[in-house]
Amino acid sequence: MIRKASLEDLNDIYNIEVLSFETPWEKASIEVEFYKDYADIYVYEVDKKVVAYIITWLIGAEAELITIAVDEGWRRQGIGRALFANIKKLYGENVLWHLEAACENVSAIQMYKSFGFEITSTIANYYGDGKNAFRMLLSPNN
Repeated sequence: MIRKASLEDLNDIYNIEVLSFETPWEKASIEVEFYKDYADIYVYEVDKKVVAYIITWLIGAEAELITIAVDEGWRRQGIGRALFANIKKLYGENVLWHLEAACENVSAIQMYKSFGFEITSTIANYYGDGKNAFRMLLSPNN
């Protein structure tokens, strides 16, 4: 089940974050997203357990996929795709989407490409220590 996240989900979201990324967000940074009027956080629950989340921003006609993560035991089951499809439907079809993804995060890049995103450029040293990122875009109506 997909639902809007609440602050009660913060610990679950943070735990998934820590287990999913080499350089995870701080818990306080995730919490701040709950207070931004342009941010949306949704979770995917299975048997009342949060197994995935997505954080997005919508500013005007542009949206940014800030982060998405699925608990390791639930990956490759279409949960990330379902979360993105839900928020994309909520925002509407006339939105330009963008995101940044670590160049070495092959599985994430493949997932984003399956959503329709295309790599448009490389951002040098985006994550520091020589770790580059791809800028990816998804045009409206795609």
